[in-house]
Formats: sequence, structure tokens, C-alpha cells
Amino acid sequence: MKIFRTLTIALLGISGMSQAASLSAGDIRAVRVAVEKSLALMQPSSKQFFQKSGCISCHHQSIGALAVAAARERGFTVDEELARYQVKATISIAAPHREALLQAIPTIPVTPIVSSYALAGLAAERYPADETTDALVMELAARQASDGSWRTDEQRPPLEQSRFTSTTLTVRALQLYAPAGRKQEFDKRVAKAREWLANAQAHTTQEMTMRLLGLAWTRADRTQLKAAATALLSGQRSDGGWAQLPGLESDAYATGQVLFALHEAGTLKGTDPQYRTGVQFLLRTQRPDGSWHVKSRAMGFQPYFESGYPHGHDQWISSAGAAWATLALATAVEPPRTLSRR
Repeated sequence: MKIFRTLTIALLGISGMSQAASLSAGDIRAVRVAVEKSLALMQPSSKQFFQKSGCISCHHQSIGALAVAAARERGFTVDEELARYQVKATISIAAPHREALLQAIPTIPVTPIVSSYALAGLAAERYPADETTDALVMELAARQASDGSWRTDEQRPPLEQSRFTSTTLTVRALQLYAPAGRKQEFDKRVAKAREWLANAQAHTTQEMTMRLLGLAWTRADRTQLKAAATALLSGQRSDGGWAQLPGLESDAYATGQVLFALHEAGTLKGTDPQYRTGVQFLLRTQRPDGSWHVKSRAMGFQPYFESGYPHGHDQWISSAGAAWATLALATAVEPPRTLSRR
């Protein structure tokens, strides 16, 4: 399996659109400053969170890895030592579960969500398939429901919200890390997931975004992609952002995630007016310290501690929101034609 590819091909994969030509120099400078300020805060916080919690978190580790990889690909300054630490931390937690996972025993909490997010982060960092990734995807495959979806306990919105999130992330993990001997089987599982995604009705921004990504990654019909993208675009507000729910204010989490999904699906370029309006929202709402504040909707169940990211009890979802925002901002810039890798 060819894991050693760029982020947009290896993990995220299909858009391939050129967009930097019509971005002004001022736009690019503003994006560069915002991305690098965000990474300078996110990356150390990711390490601190792991050291204090021992958790391969979706909010501090996995989504952050996507942002780091996208930034690296486009020539932004990245702390490579911290990026390597993040990969080692993820593997150090997942590896001891190998034998149980190979027997389809879900010893990793909140699977398939946590395992799928972890594999997404590993793929973004070009981690090669090995016994640990094999075990993770085999356990994930065994959990596919008869209708083609993957179920979730939906413990904490929006990160773990609904079967759209678990299905889209899991099907992508299967695509990226399918063991060679089971590729044909996994292809059938992907096709079944595509059918479920095509017919299921999404309601929240998280659901609609994940549905669009799932349809894009499973190579759904272009008509279906266009309809899903149009529904998402209609949710952009006058301030340029998107909200997680109709009654909430626009925030970095929803806005960054939507922009990335629309670009990834090949339905919106980084230079399109609606994308640039979204970028301006993200630039305008970034705090001077490089953070974004996203209000938590999840019920707390872990002891509170400081992870190094601001915003108190909202710091974990704020970190995830910053990762999506950083990913969307970085994606607005075309990668250099040649870029050395670490």
C-alpha cells in the first residue's frame, strides 16, 4: 500500500485544484502568519495534553496532525520534533492493543471514533502500514453494520457526533491502511458505506460535512457530491462563517471543517468568493495569541487539567477548532512544486 504520498493524496486525496494563482500576496502573508501562530500554540499543547492524560486524543492529536501535514506540504514552519513525538505517542498507546484488536475485541475506548481519528493522523504523517495499523483496521472492519455504516456512542458532540462521523472516518481508514490480502473485501465494505452515505439524511453541520467527505472519498456520483456541497454552502452566514447548529454562533470548528470538506470534495477552490469569505472570518476571529475560542457542547467526564491551550473548560474543543481552522487556511495556499520532506 502506498502510504508515502502528500497529505491531500495520502489522507485527503481528491481535489487536486490549483488555487494560489489568484490569491494576492497580502492574502498569502495573512494566512501564513495565522497558520504559523496557530501551530506554535497547537503543537506544544498536543504534547502537553498527552503527557498529562496519556490519551491519543482526537482534539489535540489526530486533527492537529492533519493541520501540521497540510502546513508542511505548503512550506509553512512546522516543529518537526513535536510532529514526530505525536506519531510516537499514538503508536505507543495503540500497539499494546494489537492482540485484542485482531480478535475484534474493542479495547480502545470509543471505537470506531478514536481508532479512525488516530489512523487519519498517522496517515497524514505518512506512517507506514504495520502490525499495529493492521490490527486497528481489522477491528474496525469487523464493526461495520449490516447497512454499511459504523455506529458510535455519540458521547461528545461534535467530534463524536453521529454515524456520519464514524462511518466517514472509518471508511477512509480502511482505504488508507487496508492489508494487501484483504483489499478486495475492504473495497466491498467501502462500496457498502458509500451506499449508506448516499441515502442517509444529514442534519447538523458536522453530519453534513462528514457526509460530503465520505461521498468524496468513496468516489460517489458527482451529482450526489454537488447536492451535498450545495447544502453545506447554503449554511454560510453573513459573517462568512458556519455554525455547528442553527441556534449557535459561527465558530472556527464548523467554518474550518466545512471549508476543508468543500475544497477536498473538489466543489470549492481556495480562491472562490465563498472560500475567501470563510478565510476572512477565520482570520478575523483568531485571537492575538494564535488561538480560536470554540464553546464546548459536550458533557465533561474527565478531571479538569490545563493542556497548554487557552480557554479554560473550552480548551479541548477549541484546540480541535483551531486544527480545522488551520487546515482550512493552509489549504487555501497552493503547495510548492518541489518541497523536501524532513
